[in-house]
Amino acid sequence: MMSEQVKTELTKKKKCSSLCKGLWIGGAVAVGLVLAKKEWRTKVASECKNVTDSASAAVRFIRDHREEITTQVKQVSNEISEAIRGISTDLKTMSETVSHIKESSEDVIQATKGVAQEVKKLKE
Repeated sequence: MMSEQVKTELTKKKKCSSLCKGLWIGGAVAVGLVLAKKEWRTKVASECKNVTDSASAAVRFIRDHREEITTQVKQVSNEISEAIRGISTDLKTMSETVSHIKESSEDVIQATKGVAQEVKKLKE
C-alpha cells in the first residue's frame, strides 16, 4: 500500500501537471488569437522591434561609455566608503564622549554625596 505522503506527492504532481498543461494551452490559444488578427500581429511585431531597438541602443550606450560608467561606479563606491569611515569615526567619538560623561556623572554623584554627608555632620 502507498503511504499517505506518497499519495499526497502524486496528487500535487498531477495538479501541477494539469495546471502546466492548462497554462500551455491557454498561452497557445492567446498566441493563436493574436496571430489571427492582422492588426494585432502588426502591433506585436512593431512592439517587439521597438524593444529590440531599445535594448540594442542600451547595449551600444554601455559599450561606448564603459570607461565613464566604470569610473563613476568607482567614484561613488569610494565616496560611500569615505562616508562610512566618517560615520564610524563619529560613532567612536560619540561613544568616547558618552563614556566620559558617565565617568564625570559618577564623580559628580560621589562629590555630591560627600558634600551631603559633610552638611549632615555640620548640622549635628
